[in-house]
Amino acid sequence: MGIQKPDGTLTEFSVNSKPLFHSNPTRPNTARTSVVDTPPRPVEAQLNEREDSFRASFEQATVGIKHVSTDGKLIQVNPKFCQIVGYTRDQVLTRTWQDLTHPDDWASDRAIMELLLAGTLDCHCQQKRYRHRDGSIVWVQITLSIVRTPQGDPKYFLLVVQDMSARQKAESALPEEPWREKAHREALLNRLSRQIRNSLDVDTILETTVLEIRQLLRIDRCQFIRYHTEQTPAYWKVVTEDRESQLPDLTDCYWADTNAVLTEQILHLDIVRIDTVETVSDPLLQEFMRSLDYQSLLLIPLETPSGITGIISCSHTQETRPWTDSEVELLQAVISQLLMALQQAEHYAASCRATEHARKQAAQLSKTLHDLQRTQSQLIQSEKMSSLGQLVAGIAHEINNPVNFIYGNLIYAQEYYQDLIALVQLYRTAYPNPPAVIKERMDSIDLDFILTDFAKLQYSMKVGAERIREIVQSLRTFSRLDESGRKRIDIHSGIESALMILQYRLKGNPGSAGICVIKEYENLPPVDCWPGQLNQVFMNILTNAIDAIEDKENCDSSQTEAEFAKDTVLFSPTITIRTGLSQTDSAHPSITDGLTEEDSSGEIDNSEPDNPYVFIRIADNGIGMSPQTQKRLFDPFFTTKPVGLGTGLGLAVSYQIVVEKHGGKLWCNSTPEQGAEFVVEIPIRQPPHKR
Repeated sequence: MGIQKPDGTLTEFSVNSKPLFHSNPTRPNTARTSVVDTPPRPVEAQLNEREDSFRASFEQATVGIKHVSTDGKLIQVNPKFCQIVGYTRDQVLTRTWQDLTHPDDWASDRAIMELLLAGTLDCHCQQKRYRHRDGSIVWVQITLSIVRTPQGDPKYFLLVVQDMSARQKAESALPEEPWREKAHREALLNRLSRQIRNSLDVDTILETTVLEIRQLLRIDRCQFIRYHTEQTPAYWKVVTEDRESQLPDLTDCYWADTNAVLTEQILHLDIVRIDTVETVSDPLLQEFMRSLDYQSLLLIPLETPSGITGIISCSHTQETRPWTDSEVELLQAVISQLLMALQQAEHYAASCRATEHARKQAAQLSKTLHDLQRTQSQLIQSEKMSSLGQLVAGIAHEINNPVNFIYGNLIYAQEYYQDLIALVQLYRTAYPNPPAVIKERMDSIDLDFILTDFAKLQYSMKVGAERIREIVQSLRTFSRLDESGRKRIDIHSGIESALMILQYRLKGNPGSAGICVIKEYENLPPVDCWPGQLNQVFMNILTNAIDAIEDKENCDSSQTEAEFAKDTVLFSPTITIRTGLSQTDSAHPSITDGLTEEDSSGEIDNSEPDNPYVFIRIADNGIGMSPQTQKRLFDPFFTTKPVGLGTGLGLAVSYQIVVEKHGGKLWCNSTPEQGAEFVVEIPIRQPPHKR
């Protein structure tokens, strides 16, 4: 014998057992067992032995076994199956399952195979008919399952076939005793109940029920019909049916008032049992049965716990078929099982609906939370920029007054200076030899130097005043408090104002080089936009570019001398700003890459041929970004900066301003350690309805 160890290996043992009998018969007997470890056999030998064992079980089985491919071809059969159908193995393997199956059983077999392929059923047991080689009918009971690959894909069908012909002949030759009939009915009911309750899908349960009942009673047609009252008049709908292949399809809707008496009986849950259409007293019902070519009809009504009324309809077309009491009792028992299965299916469907409702609620709550976060970020940033704009505007106003005073008085100071110089020159001409005291004073103050340097001093004061006026104008342009609405402006003025405000960071610090700004501006027409908000976008993007370059410089400064010596490329901090016209945006990547559906919902398409876009590309050669960072770049509150140095609102608000406010586009192209480029595109003209 073999014992499998925890590591998966197989150890072979030889076991000898010998009984030991006790002299006292009341004492239990014992046995002596000796275990001898035998050398392990090669794995190939073990596999061959298992294969031989399986092959022997397959070939010598007392029941028929066959393997059928998913497309219906026979793969393997054992001798017993060949004996059942009367063909040799070679003859069987050249046929399909339809060639051996009675035509009336094709539809039911195909339905069961489809349920197995779909995974709705794991195993199925039923009685069916094979066609023997001599033309006779062979009744068999089959157990059908499907073999799957380790990945779960269907591989082939496995059928175990038991010949029922001899048993049926013997049972028909003997008188049917009551207990035998009851046992037979119970066995059929148990098998049918297992098939019905093997699924939680209502459609599958009903399909299995009508299929099993038709095979059980050997009738021409079995249907499940549901009563609908959603509209007036009410109607009956055939939900599913199983029928002989040559019969027409009757899955349709039928008005309930066509036969009011029959409908009334069913709604009172009365069983309708008609052995032959000739005995029907109601002319409307008789006409209805004849229109459907029914010879015999059995209707078993049911009502589910949820209030749905339905019918199990059994009918025979080829000839009259009397319905026995035992068959009616059996169908009532089946309906009891069906109601239990339907109740379970309804509970399962209700739980699925509740789960789906909860999922939708969670999605809606998530969207609401996201919208609240976006609104919060916009409010915070707007309030922040409003306060900053008011502060900047106030400072600019307060500085502007004294600067204007200084700049205006410089003109008069220039004139006074010229008058004084002329007077001094006239005095020196009239009195070339001044008294000693005056001569000494002129030498001590170096009058000649003052006369030449004072003009330079005045000129430098004028240049400084003009510089202050430019800074004040940039501050006023950035704040745009007087331009809160939509205006047509020069985009370049907003970019220049942002650069002017950030000049102190562009100049660099002691020990670090300044940042070179390269401007490649094209001649652009005035752009219809919200100037203050657009300036905020430029400020956010330029600030991030400067931060990225400083991070790159900090990384470079942390290198060792040996690592720095290997770097043959000298880092030169650079920001490049390009502007121009873009007629179409087809060549650009989607702005919604990495964004949620809610983020992109505000996008407005303004790309008409006669309304080109203005693009602003701001590129840096800083530290760059990873693909993961780019995906979340415009998410509110997302930041890669240390705590306290970033709020994660700048780019999120910039995205809203460009995309939602201006109907434009904003995206980023970046490679780690290679820098990043932000691209802003906005239409030159805004739609008239936007304010």
